[in-house]
Amino acid sequence: MRTEIEGVSPDALVALITQSVVTKLTPMIEQSRDPMLVPPDEMARLAGISRPHLDRLRAAGKIPSILVGRARRYEPSKVIEALAAGGADHE
Repeated sequence: MRTEIEGVSPDALVALITQSVVTKLTPMIEQSRDPMLVPPDEMARLAGISRPHLDRLRAAGKIPSILVGRARRYEPSKVIEALAAGGADHE
């Protein structure tokens, strides 16, 4: 099956992809009552973005993260909320 994206703006495409990721991850995240913290590579994989893009979003303050000792960790539910709220602006 072939899907045409010709004529779709990059911003619209990013919004569609973000919404798809949010829709698929939200039920899995809501199943867990305890906060799940994941390393950057896993968070990038879960969000469907590259590690450098994840790092840029964090550095720009668009997604939250925490330091556990010297290791950076992400809470997927909070990152997904931030992305859904517009944190995944196309760069």
